Amino acid sequence: MCGDLEEEDTEAERLYAAFLHAAHSALHDMVDHRGGSRNRLDNQESPVPDAAVHGYMDGLFGDILNACIKDGRRVAESDRYRVLASQAIVLARVAGFLAGQLDLREDPLRTSVAALMAGYDARYAEHDHDGGHHH
Repeated sequence: MCGDLEEEDTEAERLYAAFLHAAHSALHDMVDHRGGSRNRLDNQESPVPDAAVHGYMDGLFGDILNACIKDGRRVAESDRYRVLASQAIVLARVAGFLAGQLDLREDPLRTSVAALMAGYDARYAEHDHDGGHHH
């Protein structure tokens, strides 16, 4: 039984390490390569150009991902995976909340679920190297 607990801890630590690797890679791509920044909305004339909105989205994604990483560092290594799992639930709730405020004729649930699945599938897309940019 004790060996089972150690195995679970090792698997959780492996999964958290994989998250960190993927997160740092995503941050590098979105912020360093594409110039994502929440500041991309500053001083824009209306209507805000799509490129500015996409840059803002990359920046917001990066800021949230950085916050998740920093929050994980606030707990012991053995608890980081549990914090990560709770973050996924909270952020899904936020996405649902925001989508629920949008015009139903725009089908915000479908758009949100598609974005959720794109993020979920990103773990496997690293091996595809398709370079897709999903918004």
